[in-house]
Amino acid sequence: MLEGMKPAKRKSHVCKIATSIEELGVIDGEILAAAIADTVKWPANTLATELRKRGVSLSDMTIMRHRKKTCACFRRIG
Repeated sequence: MLEGMKPAKRKSHVCKIATSIEELGVIDGEILAAAIADTVKWPANTLATELRKRGVSLSDMTIMRHRKKTCACFRRIG
């Protein structure tokens, strides 16, 4: 039943944060990028909660990985 099972291939080399910033458009993307960068005003959990209220689904872990530069955006390729 599980023969030939393989992990899904990544569609891109950026994380959901970068994808969301791009998809939101210029103004909202800039607002999100500024909020991601502002760790004092926007703790990850608070930011994730407020984004969810506005229909943007980003988890606090995704935000923290991007802030710590451990997401796909910052991995070396090759």
